[in-house]
Amino acid sequence: MHIIQINDDTFQVPSCWDELTPKQLEYLARISQGNQPVEQLKILMLLYCLGARMKRPPKLRGVKPDTVVGHQSDRYAVRIRRKIYQLTADEVLCMSDLFSWLLRVVKGKYQNTYCIGSMLAVNPYPHIHIRLRRFTGPEECLFNITFEQFMYLQTYLDAAASDPQKLEYALACLWHTGQTFDIARLERDARRLRRLPTIRKMVMYWFILGCMEYWAASYPRVFGGSGGGKVIGNVFDGQLRLLDSLAQHDMTKKESVRKGLFVDAIYSMDEQLRIQEEMKEKMK
Repeated sequence: MHIIQINDDTFQVPSCWDELTPKQLEYLARISQGNQPVEQLKILMLLYCLGARMKRPPKLRGVKPDTVVGHQSDRYAVRIRRKIYQLTADEVLCMSDLFSWLLRVVKGKYQNTYCIGSMLAVNPYPHIHIRLRRFTGPEECLFNITFEQFMYLQTYLDAAASDPQKLEYALACLWHTGQTFDIARLERDARRLRRLPTIRKMVMYWFILGCMEYWAASYPRVFGGSGGGKVIGNVFDGQLRLLDSLAQHDMTKKESVRKGLFVDAIYSMDEQLRIQEEMKEKMK
């Protein structure tokens, strides 16, 4: 957490994605829909996390501001709980810069732009209830999902890029009814997840992106760098080929690979690629 000191009082604000509460994440999702300027978005998050309100002091009629003790025309009145602090615009901007980690620079041909760059790896919704149906979500960084879940997740994430209606199917790969994931329930679970508020689904999507960024950074050989290991071409066909490779082309082993942990599959793929790299180096 970042520590902010205003006069003699200290406050804490989140310093990374995983320190944001579900309510803070949902607020961020809400304000990011309005194409807010970068600085304004950071200020809004600062005020929300502080539980603060900000406004300019009222103008004093017939009285010069400089003659009033503690009153300056360039200062904002920031109310936190029951206290009001007089802060300059520069002071507010300086504090809002503590939320720069929310944004990612996108380099353009003529100018750079900013977008929300999720690094959220802690699941904000481990359990969800929809009309008395209980959904169980994945653990931190997707550590407990199966390789089968990952296969379908990649497939539906790719489909959602061109058809937003497929997003619920991607979510249903991770949040499911029943004790374990079952592909036979995916269609039904996706229809139920469609009832969730759009803002909550956006936060769930941010969690998925953050986890994929984590794995891409941890296993660059497998994912080919950052960005979640996007497969070129037919994504589902690519996942089936991965399954076949992990099963060593043995049909009897494919079911156990499907039900095995995703993290074990990633480690096996990374080790195979490492051995291939060593063999290429020896052959040079």
